[in-house]
Amino acid sequence: MMNFINKLVTKRNMAIAGLTALGFLVFLIALNYGLEKYNQSKQWQEIKKSAEAFQKAEQELYQKMMADTYGGKTPEETLDMYIEAVEKGDYELASRYFVVEKQEEWKKELFEIEKVNKKNVFLEPLRQSKNSEGEYSESQQTFAIYKPVAINFILYPNGIWKISEI
Repeated sequence: MMNFINKLVTKRNMAIAGLTALGFLVFLIALNYGLEKYNQSKQWQEIKKSAEAFQKAEQELYQKMMADTYGGKTPEETLDMYIEAVEKGDYELASRYFVVEKQEEWKKELFEIEKVNKKNVFLEPLRQSKNSEGEYSESQQTFAIYKPVAINFILYPNGIWKISEI
């Protein structure tokens, strides 16, 4: 038995075992490195895919904004057009004076205001705000009126002013 163990524990066998263990260790390190790079590549592809989707959505919004011709050449003109449409009960038209992403929301809101018979209560502060001074942002791309109710406008790339918030 001892003779068998002595034969196994020779320098040559120990060297082979050590090299095998070292080779296995190198293999595990290389495998780990490869898997890490693979995961990074997958994450990069997902980021790239998300960026492309965002860019596509941004382009679609820009195209919608350019095609949207409802609004005035000034914020005040847009407000006048909006008030006039609400007074006439044309909520479809009135909602078109809002930024694209809020048009459906405001169309529903206006129908709700009509349903509870509060159209004049809603319109009175808007009419009063026409007499208030507003202010442009430094970039001249937004305009805000603060009294008696806050109304924010944004300039679309096609030169039309839209209501972004009331």
